[in-house]
Amino acid sequence: MDSDNKSPRISRRVVLRGLGASVALPWLESGKLLGAESGHAAPKRFAFLFFGDGIHPPEWWSKGSGSTMELGPAFASLESVKEKANFIHGLRHPDDVVGGHAKGAAGILTGIQPRSGRKIQAATSMDQILTQRLGDDTVLPSLVLACERPVSGFHESSYSMMYASHVSWSSPVSPVPSELYPSLAFDSLFESKNSRTDQSVLDHVLEQLNDVSNRVSYSDKSKIDEYATSVREVEQRLAKMQERPGEEFAEDDTINGKRPADGLPNQIDEHSRVMCDIVALAFQTDRTRIATLLLTNNLSGQVYPFLGLNVDHHNYSHGWQNKEYASITRFWVEQYAYLVRKLDSMQEGDGTVLDNSCIMMANEQWTAHSAPRVPLIISGSLSGTLQTGRTLEYESAKERKMSSLCLSIMDRMGVALPHFGNATEHLVGI
Repeated sequence: MDSDNKSPRISRRVVLRGLGASVALPWLESGKLLGAESGHAAPKRFAFLFFGDGIHPPEWWSKGSGSTMELGPAFASLESVKEKANFIHGLRHPDDVVGGHAKGAAGILTGIQPRSGRKIQAATSMDQILTQRLGDDTVLPSLVLACERPVSGFHESSYSMMYASHVSWSSPVSPVPSELYPSLAFDSLFESKNSRTDQSVLDHVLEQLNDVSNRVSYSDKSKIDEYATSVREVEQRLAKMQERPGEEFAEDDTINGKRPADGLPNQIDEHSRVMCDIVALAFQTDRTRIATLLLTNNLSGQVYPFLGLNVDHHNYSHGWQNKEYASITRFWVEQYAYLVRKLDSMQEGDGTVLDNSCIMMANEQWTAHSAPRVPLIISGSLSGTLQTGRTLEYESAKERKMSSLCLSIMDRMGVALPHFGNATEHLVGI
């Protein structure tokens, strides 16, 4: 610890550099032996996953707490980690914040009604408030990812479609550009410029990696091996994307006049999984502590042929009571569960990366055109500051503002605010 009693920014991390790549290793017990900085506490992290246009309510339920908690069919994929999750029912944003199709994404992490008409006016989102306060502690202030392209133009309700395509806002007038291309997001984690998909970033630092592995404990060596395997698996999937024929790209898929090397996955299941892997790697190596992943826009045009569905997401949302939409709801919870389980498999100190995180998933509406409550799950205990393994019911509570939950989470991450959205008090019972 330095003379002014501030904690060091990086807790027992080792950063390897070579040939234009930078590889940060996970938290290591043997960090002191390697000359790494040693902090007293693991960093706290926040990630938010969003999918729009409502859910299938009949399957979205939970009962009880702890090991005997019962989960509705929508949450079946979370069974193995339910004691590290909270299933929060009945919180809400005001109808003018999330009601209707066009503005819900912009309202979900701001708690503020976007302005209609040609002048863009929303609010700084929760993730970017955290970024502005905490982002200097990491190489990347935040990670803002998406699996669906932003939509331009205006909705018939007179709201800009920009509101339907962005959950992360750095200011009331500035949505944060989201990264759609997995390989570019991956390269940002490793400061890899002009990387070749036939050579792993780990190859650039192979000598250093072997040296570290030979100097650490057996458990740390296993941790490094698992991490290296994860990195290579993601790279191999990105390489397969690059091999696909050029006709899979749209004409406007250009960056600086050139098509990105990896292209885009042509199915949302592959796209969302690799983006979840990138968030997990970012948190495991402490490259960033704040991430958002927009899985679908409002008025989403995503299609799900792997679920046997042949119509787009938005059209199915109008039949939200049907089995087709039930399968879409289950699918998105499965992607969330995949990320949660992955983070829980990553050892960090006496716990896991999940234990030091809060991973939130929400939809802005209950059904396609109704917002009486926000479908919401959070996982992880934020280093023990959040009790987990609970069903929390707020439907009949006097105060059930989602913005109060946002205030509570930011406070437990060290960012205390007098108000947020329509809330001035923290959420009771969280």
